[in-house]
Amino acid sequence: MKSLLSILSHVVHGYVGNRATVFPLQYTGWDVDAINTTNYSNHPGYGSLTGVATTPDLVRDIIHGLQQILDLNLSYDIILTGYTPNARVLTVVKDELVRGILGQASRKPHWVVDPVLGDNGKMYVDEKVVPVYKEIFATGLVSLITPNQFEFEVLSGVKIESWDDVKRAIGEFRKDYDVENIVLSSVSINNKLYCVGSTPEETFYVPIKTIDCNFNGCGDLFTALMATSFMLMSIASVPQC
Repeated sequence: MKSLLSILSHVVHGYVGNRATVFPLQYTGWDVDAINTTNYSNHPGYGSLTGVATTPDLVRDIIHGLQQILDLNLSYDIILTGYTPNARVLTVVKDELVRGILGQASRKPHWVVDPVLGDNGKMYVDEKVVPVYKEIFATGLVSLITPNQFEFEVLSGVKIESWDDVKRAIGEFRKDYDVENIVLSSVSINNKLYCVGSTPEETFYVPIKTIDCNFNGCGDLFTALMATSFMLMSIASVPQC
């Protein structure tokens, strides 16, 4: 059975983070282990929440506990990281994965990163996480990233308003970071939404049909589904930018 370690948020009520990803991944045939970076009553879309962010020490202890009973390089095919509440927790995730898991073996899990920063032009995490994500991408160990448009603008330094901007943003990002697979979960061009994918050889897009409603957890689910299939994606039959 395929195995995956998911390091995302947790809520008691609602479906975001690990609550949105674990069951769909299990349903598609994955054996999923989950580390929760938060323990909240619900996601912020309800207007209020209670609970706490997981401490950096607890995240570190859990990873060390797994290492005592598992060879993490051999046990997991994919490590998926998403929402982390602050830079201190994200730094622990980075350090432990780079030093203890991904950096010391010939057989490495694929590292899939959803760099959760914000959306619709606004940050909803501490800005201090941005340089930590950049350090993660600079390791050369990340197989796939799935930012939204705003997040990729922050990471690439390019404002996206046209297809030329999309190409320039991807080019600027690739100048600094060796990440083979880039998938922008949603990009708005001329008031239409697209999903944009890029490999070192090719950049492509897929139109997105929009629904006039607000959904939470879609980005988490999207990343989980991309994680299951990115090695099998065919780009031969999709329109070129």
